[in-house]
Amino acid sequence: MNIFLGYFVWGLILAVPLYWIGWRLRLARFVPMWLRPARSRPLQLPPQVDALLIRGQRRFSQTGPRR
Repeated sequence: MNIFLGYFVWGLILAVPLYWIGWRLRLARFVPMWLRPARSRPLQLPPQVDALLIRGQRRFSQTGPRR
């Protein structure tokens, strides 16, 4: 258990500054799109749902005029 905790602590000591440098230099823009996490990819909605959403807000009335 001591070996695990030792590696875990050293991993945090090394990972946090490296993550901060990568974030500060915006190195994520060089990562290919297919390798990025799902949350940073643009959301693609199916055509059936597109009519229900306007600027991220749901339309509750289908009879109202379309903006």
